[in-house]
Amino acid sequence: MILSVSELNEQVKSLLEISYANIEVKGEISRLTKNQSSKHWYFTLKDAKGSISCAMFRFNNQKIKFDVVDGMEVVVSAKVSLYVPSGSYQLIVNSMRVEGVGDLELAFNQLKEKLEKEGLFDLKYKKILPSFPKKVAIVTSITSAAYQDIIKTARHRYNLCSIHTYNSLMQGDEAANFIIQALKKADNNNYDAIIIARGGGSKEDLWCFNDERLAREVFAAKTPIISAIGHEIDYTILDFVSDHRSATPTASIIDLMPDKDGIIQWLDIKYIDYRNELLKKLENRTNRLKNLKSNFKNVAIGKKIELNLLNLKNSKQNFENLFKNKILKLENDLRTKELILEEKNQFFKITKNLVQIKKDGKIINLDCLKSGDEISLYSQNSSKKAVIK
Repeated sequence: MILSVSELNEQVKSLLEISYANIEVKGEISRLTKNQSSKHWYFTLKDAKGSISCAMFRFNNQKIKFDVVDGMEVVVSAKVSLYVPSGSYQLIVNSMRVEGVGDLELAFNQLKEKLEKEGLFDLKYKKILPSFPKKVAIVTSITSAAYQDIIKTARHRYNLCSIHTYNSLMQGDEAANFIIQALKKADNNNYDAIIIARGGGSKEDLWCFNDERLAREVFAAKTPIISAIGHEIDYTILDFVSDHRSATPTASIIDLMPDKDGIIQWLDIKYIDYRNELLKKLENRTNRLKNLKSNFKNVAIGKKIELNLLNLKNSKQNFENLFKNKILKLENDLRTKELILEEKNQFFKITKNLVQIKKDGKIINLDCLKSGDEISLYSQNSSKKAVIK
């Protein structure tokens, strides 16, 4: 007998709903969504080792008298079912009762209280961010949208700062270990600041940033650390222990780097202010000399006054020329560094698809390889293991 996918899903759904028609399941609520139009609820019920999608329809959820929120430990009465279009296994919830605070929420609060009592969040330990950073490290996943947003914003805002990326897992059980290793390497390379960045996600997705070992490494770091995790509403232990918290990964660049256009505008304003102040002083001195000249009819004094006026005029011209030259030099320096950065970006694009071959940790030519050799292939953004056949 050959079944279509939908026929198979329908039969599995029937078996599940017959076999598990009325069960109780305990877990923590996560990713709760309350549909504004249908009034149905959709959420995930989870524990430390697993999770399951749940649906609670309007005629059942309207019977609940308490506010249901993420992190709440509950016991639900439900039947096991299957969503036929996607083949997803789920619970259809009939009723719900409160069990207590969720395990993850409790763990977060306990660790936060512990580290706060130890002083790891005290403002007196926070390191000041540099005003004009020259070299910055980013600990993130280079395949993430957050990384692309950071690079794009940095190039547009202040391309005089070099950015060095430390690729790391940013989700899962091993992520904290990877982040700690990357952080230690970056902290020993004399960066002006280190950004730890990841886009938004559920509490489970961001849980690695609540790791106690990571919090202590951040506190002990010599380099100022910026936490740029999730969205503005997401908070982790990393946010509290870091020297600065940015609302989003993109915001970390805005918080750290000055605006190049703003600097140029500031220089222009200062030039105008200094010039106006100088003109004002020169005008005052000129008026004073004119008054002195009118008071003295002696020809010799008049000539001296005219000479002083000429000297003042020359001084004014010299000052304006000097100031303009300094502004031109600053603008030329900015353009030179932009050209250098553009050349580096062009080199990055040209060498993007080039691969370096290493054997036993040493660079080796392709001609020197033979069948059976185990090698490592490195590109700019990734590495792979291979065997020559």
